[in-house]
Amino acid sequence: MTNKQFTSLEEITRAGEKFYLEELKDKIEEKYMGQYVVIDVEEKKYQIDSDRLVAVDKARREYGDKLFYIVQIGNNQSSNVNFKEKKYAWNF
Repeated sequence: MTNKQFTSLEEITRAGEKFYLEELKDKIEEKYMGQYVVIDVEEKKYQIDSDRLVAVDKARREYGDKLFYIVQIGNNQSSNVNFKEKKYAWNF
């Protein structure tokens, strides 16, 4: 069941960052450090892979063609740039 519909990159970014920091980071960081997590912020589900595009493809197959929040696990840079490329919300 969908929790909320997110309509902008800013909403997806805020929700994805909150979910990652509050619910995922401690759980996945040690095992998957440096890999990419692609988060479906509406369903609070995710896919992880060492290759960002493979992780996106996994998420698209599992959750459909939608906007995702993507972050490199363990990257301590502050998220200050988000842009739309191929319908995804990216965080670098």
